[in-house]
Amino acid sequence: MKIFVMRHGTTTWNEKEITQGHSQNRLSNDGKKLVEEQAEKFKVKVDIIFSSPLMRTMQTANIMNKKLKVKIIKDERLIEINQGIFTGRKKNSLTEEEKIIKKERSSKHGIESYQSVYNRIKDFLEYLKTFKFKTVLIVTHNVGASILEKILNNNEIDFNNSQNFHSFYNAEIKEFEYKNI
Repeated sequence: MKIFVMRHGTTTWNEKEITQGHSQNRLSNDGKKLVEEQAEKFKVKVDIIFSSPLMRTMQTANIMNKKLKVKIIKDERLIEINQGIFTGRKKNSLTEEEKIIKKERSSKHGIESYQSVYNRIKDFLEYLKTFKFKTVLIVTHNVGASILEKILNNNEIDFNNSQNFHSFYNAEIKEFEYKNI
């Protein structure tokens, strides 16, 4: 199975460097244009689109689908990592103590661990194996897309290094081969 993984287009919060997490932000005008440009360049016939149910990913999937004209399935396992108490905060406004809390990814602050997102993504890929699709587009977020990339490339993951989970630009699409045997 060929899998195309796409990160959603830019939001106003991306532009202002505000942590989004599970927030329901919309694409900015620039974000919409970016996705429309990708949709124009994307000349692949896909069987289906799977998308995170958050607003920014659904908008991205819908823009991509104007040309693709396939079914879109929302899947909670593709949702962005929960940033808990840091949702809505400017990234450069954190105190030293808050930076430590964010790095530790403690659930007592409503923050989801990278391992938890990995487990969701692995579960989604197992589910995907149950279908006979030839080509799939997955629209998700930076952390989910980065984890998909590592899994699909059989790369090891260091769950303690947050830099491992930020490898997609807004509206970027990467192609992978997935052996669904």
